[in-house]
Amino acid sequence: MSEGARFTITCPCCGALITLDAEARVVLSHEAPPSSAEKASFEDRLKRLDEEKRQAEEKFQESIRSEKAKKEVLEQKFQDLFKKAKEGPAGPIPRDIDLD
Repeated sequence: MSEGARFTITCPCCGALITLDAEARVVLSHEAPPSSAEKASFEDRLKRLDEEKRQAEEKFQESIRSEKAKKEVLEQKFQDLFKKAKEGPAGPIPRDIDLD
């Protein structure tokens, strides 16, 4: 095998170093990418998970409050229209033929 048939590339996805043999068309070696310092520790991930749970609970409570308010608004509208219907004239119901 000639040395010119070997070459090293960097994976564009993960950054790993891959050594290839062009003549044999095989991967000779693979080196994992260096770990980044940005990776969060277990405690950081746990804190983030707790924060997400808290935010989800807040959103849930807000949706409950809005549904209760919606129910009260609809009840008030119903009562207003009910009073209006009681006070209004209860004349005869128009027939379909009269509407033409």
